[in-house]
This record gives sequence, structure tokens and C-alpha cells, in this order.
Amino acid sequence: MRKLPVFFLCSCVLPLSCQTNRGALHLKATDPAGHSVKVVVRISSEANDHQSVLQTDGQGNLVVARLAFGIYRLEIEQTGFAPVYESVAVRSSLPADLRVQFKIPSVQQSVTVSADSTLIDPGHARAVNQIGARTIGARLGSIPGRSLQDLVNFQPGWLYEGNAVLHPRGSEYRTQFVLDGFPLTDNRWPSFGNEIEADDAQSISIYTAGIPAD
Repeated sequence: MRKLPVFFLCSCVLPLSCQTNRGALHLKATDPAGHSVKVVVRISSEANDHQSVLQTDGQGNLVVARLAFGIYRLEIEQTGFAPVYESVAVRSSLPADLRVQFKIPSVQQSVTVSADSTLIDPGHARAVNQIGARTIGARLGSIPGRSLQDLVNFQPGWLYEGNAVLHPRGSEYRTQFVLDGFPLTDNRWPSFGNEIEADDAQSISIYTAGIPAD
């Protein structure tokens, strides 16, 4: 079965538009002489629960599509060169471009300790939690009909009612489910609604404020 991204909103249905909350990254890697080089790129974001290990093509190019808005940390490595560490902010549907030129490793080494910059995105005031494939796959077991709801219930600001209806911040019956861009209007009470299993989801975005128009 094809896995689909599932979104939870805590407000009424909003009109669909061409806006999106995902962007892309275009990366180009070269050696000290400016020649293209094939490298391994590790991309991570704790705020978006994203981790991936990718490789550029023979021309040193890499395109990463459908990245949720946020700040991503890149670790780029190639044998014989000093590793490169970069932070990239994806804030619009326009691709973020990054050019990386490797350097010959220095004999001297230093360690820099700094706070992680991906826990909070300073460019957005809205509250959004991302649940990625790694968290979905490693989740605890659930009783039938509650696998997806249990994932959301573990996020800040959510509370179960006795009949397993999710309440965001104490609000009554204002939770909106959106599956692959389409709002679901049927009853989501597990005893009566059509259940969506957690294994059917590739990723989950949970909004409690600043809900995007799409």
C-alpha cells in the first residue's frame, strides 16, 4: 500500500490554494580545483524529525525535493578532504542553492561546541510538530483503531477524551484531518470513523497555530 503524508489541523477546514509549506535544496560539490566531485551528504533536522543520507551524481549535483520548511544541518564528506558542515534554511517553494568546495584537511584540529539551531525555527511563530518515518516505525504498540491518534497524543498540547477523541489544548471537536491535501469530514472517533493506520503514513505534520492555507 502506498504510504501517504497525513496532516492534523486544530481548526475548521480552510480553502485549498496553490501555496505549500515545502521547498527544495539544490547542492553542488567541487574539489579545491573547482572540479565536480561525488560526495555523501547527511541531512538532518530535529525540528522536522528528518534524517536522510544521500549521494551526489557524477557531476557533484544533488536535488532534494519536498523538504518541510525549517533549518537543516548538512554533513558533507569525501575521502581525502576535510568534512564540510553547513546549515541551510528552507523557507519558500523556491529551491535553496548551496555550493560546497572541499579543502585539503589541515594538520591542526579544533572542536567547536554550540547549541543546536534546529530545535526552534526563528522564522516562524506558528506551532508545528513533525513526525517522520523513523518515529512512526519505532512507535509503541497501540490498541486497534488508535495507532495514528496515539502518535499525535504524545505531542505537546494534545489530550485524549475518554472515547479517544483528540482535543488540542482543550478545544472541543475542532480537530481537522487532512490526508494528502484533502480534508476528511467524516467522524474520526475510532469506534465509528474509517481508521487510518500509522503504517499508512509516510510523515505527519501537526499544527496548533499558524495553519497554512493549503
